[in-house]
Amino acid sequence: MKYDFSLTINSDIRDSIHNVQKFFDTNRTSTTITKIINLMYPYIKRYLLVTEEYIPVYENISWDQKIHICIDYKVYLLLKKIHDDTNSYSIAFIIRRILDFFIDNISKHQNIESFLSYLVILCKKNETSTKKEQFDVWEFMRIRGLNKMGRLILDKEKREFPLDSPHLSIIYNKYYRSIGISFAPSGFSG
Repeated sequence: MKYDFSLTINSDIRDSIHNVQKFFDTNRTSTTITKIINLMYPYIKRYLLVTEEYIPVYENISWDQKIHICIDYKVYLLLKKIHDDTNSYSIAFIIRRILDFFIDNISKHQNIESFLSYLVILCKKNETSTKKEQFDVWEFMRIRGLNKMGRLILDKEKREFPLDSPHLSIIYNKYYRSIGISFAPSGFSG
């Protein structure tokens, strides 16, 4: 599924995109932008690891050309999630930052393969994995005689609520959109 998206760019970005069109075998600016975004999709997931921008910035308005692009719906949803998580100005702001990042770095590497290997190294370098031992809350509560939310149920399974209490289940599709909700009022006497 495709998503139609419009964004504005200035002549500097357009000229820079014309300079990198040789890597994509196309002459259309919108097609080149779409191919760049699709190429960067695995790395967009780590957007905050590869860029130093954590604070949303309002840009000076210098955009003079409107571009219409068609991107995959899953890419759009990821960009929308980044937009929500980072509280950025707009999704177009994020796309322009991705284009800037791509244009700045592709000129250093001279081909797409070396650029992608650079991205893999950059993402692995910036990943921080901390190995922590899991804290056993249940043991801590048992030793100190603490009960949270009323009572502590210790019958083969460690939980704080009975299994026959009412609960809500949400089913998601591959795009993390809710597609079903089920309510189990078992044991509920209302």
